[in-house]
Amino acid sequence: MTRIRWQIIRNVAVTFLLTCLVILAILAIGQLTQLLKQVASGQLPLPIVLQLLGLAVPTLLVTVLPLAFFFAVYLVFNNLYRSNEMVAIRSTGTGLIGLLPGVAFVLGVVFCLELALSLSWAPAAQRTLQAESERLANAAAEAMLQPGSFTSLPGGRVIYVGSAIGKNTHRYHEIFLSIAHGKQSDMASAAYGEIIPGSDGGLSLVLIDGQRYLGLPGQNGFKVLSFARYRVMLGSTVANNNQAGGINWDSASLPTLLSHMQDQDRRYAVTELQWRLIWPIALPLLALLAIPLAYSEPRGGGRAAGMLLGVLLLLAINNILIYFKEHMMSGKMPLYPGFFWVVLFIGVIAFYTFWRRNRDLGLLPVLFRQGVS
Repeated sequence: MTRIRWQIIRNVAVTFLLTCLVILAILAIGQLTQLLKQVASGQLPLPIVLQLLGLAVPTLLVTVLPLAFFFAVYLVFNNLYRSNEMVAIRSTGTGLIGLLPGVAFVLGVVFCLELALSLSWAPAAQRTLQAESERLANAAAEAMLQPGSFTSLPGGRVIYVGSAIGKNTHRYHEIFLSIAHGKQSDMASAAYGEIIPGSDGGLSLVLIDGQRYLGLPGQNGFKVLSFARYRVMLGSTVANNNQAGGINWDSASLPTLLSHMQDQDRRYAVTELQWRLIWPIALPLLALLAIPLAYSEPRGGGRAAGMLLGVLLLLAINNILIYFKEHMMSGKMPLYPGFFWVVLFIGVIAFYTFWRRNRDLGLLPVLFRQGVS
């Protein structure tokens, strides 16, 4: 391998690592802010924040790696253009195609890492994160129940518990419960209740021998219902838009997705699998697109124009992918070719712009550039 290619490998690898750290730090700050909000509301203890943030890193890296590699290739080739090194390289008879093996070497490593993150590591970390967050939220909800006082829980619920039955027990006398349903009133009282862990890891309060009051007394529709057992979830009850058939598809394992490829949940499994494969497949195309966008005159202006165009294109691609995913999950779009229309779109733009730049042509034909000017 020539010295030029080794230089490309070294520069792309170093720039990629630095860019990856910067983007990951920015996204981690946003994630940390969300966790601190939960700490402030009493849902999470402060010492566990760093552990949860670490579990969120693999999911963040799925987005960070393609962005970081795109910017790394862009910055390296932009520096080659601006420092006249590209002119010297072209004078040796080496064109842009001759520089691709150096980029491809680093691309192979990043591709394998992105594929492993998308298919396995990130979903596994997300499952652990969800289980840990739910466990902590349930523990916090249980700890908030103080005998002889009213307690506000997530979901607009207010609970009063009387004295505890025995020591080191989760049973209480005299339970009162109020649940907000908009303008509707839903209250219940019971002789006693018990906190019971569910098979799914949730935590619930079971009221025994009580009455439930629906509506307001004196108004139409007011009902008083007697019950033997009435169960209420204590932990967080935030709905997941990507959960159907009792499966959280965002964090489902690869064997789970493959096992549902032919049953009634087929559209969810196929959509999620395509969603996880789209960025590893698009990674080489993004690198190819970054090279023509990086072109800059040696004495020209700043490097922001091509980078801004690339950022806008990546944002547009991400929004299109989200739109496709929502409509494929809901059955409004066919599963095939699905996301691969977007891959085709990126590929056409990347190969066309690279072909024109390799021939020392502008990114747009003369007719379009005159029209724009």
